[in-house]
Amino acid sequence: MDEKLLRCAVLYALLGIGMGLAMAGSHDGTNRGVHVHVNMLGWVSMVLMALAYRQFPRMAHSLLARAHFWLHNLGLPVMAAGIYMVLHQLPHAEPVVAGGSMAVAASFACFALNVWLNAFSPREAA
Repeated sequence: MDEKLLRCAVLYALLGIGMGLAMAGSHDGTNRGVHVHVNMLGWVSMVLMALAYRQFPRMAHSLLARAHFWLHNLGLPVMAAGIYMVLHQLPHAEPVVAGGSMAVAASFACFALNVWLNAFSPREAA
């Protein structure tokens, strides 16, 4: 799980950097919100979660880890597309943002529950 998340995180980092360069080159910051979400939820959060899965292997082998991975990686592109739609005043944008955001929030909930249930052995948690 740590390897999958790290590979996805690097792709999001490249996307976020590319967006930043395009915005700087065009002097148009309209897509700043998309850029920030891709970097923070794609690059930063996924790297930190990959490190957590590496540090606590029992977490990585749970059903919660798989749910977290898929919800995050399906929800974030939808959320980013929805934010783009909002920033460019395209129709029906809010439900797209909401759907992607709910998937990402559910992924974070899976990760949090996974930490609580699987990061530590009962002896370590006390």
